[in-house]
Amino acid sequence: MSNAGHAARPALAAELERLERALHSPQVRADHQRLAALLDEDFSEIGSSGQCYGREAALEEIPLERAQVVIESDQYTVWMLAEGLAQVRYRSRYHVDGQPQRWVLRSSLWRLHPTGWRLLFHQGTPEPR
Repeated sequence: MSNAGHAARPALAAELERLERALHSPQVRADHQRLAALLDEDFSEIGSSGQCYGREAALEEIPLERAQVVIESDQYTVWMLAEGLAQVRYRSRYHVDGQPQRWVLRSSLWRLHPTGWRLLFHQGTPEPR
């Protein structure tokens, strides 16, 4: 039986949600080495601003974010697309200097490597008002 095209098992869903939430943590976002370990060599992102980023740009920009940014997220779902490839969908919003910003719908693709799961692709789309 194939492992593709179905909801992830609860343990895997919890692991991928934990990894996604780790990327929201100021400690991980400020640590180039930890961040690099989570981003796949082929990582790319389409941000909620519409800008596109590759791995090197993300590794440069993310650690420079202001420490006052807190990321809130909820509504996680995890779907297996193929063996070793999972999609994580959720919504998040930044709190900048204590002020909540607009909700953004998120979609991430995670690829399994011998060392663990790594983020391959991420996209953010502002939620309709």
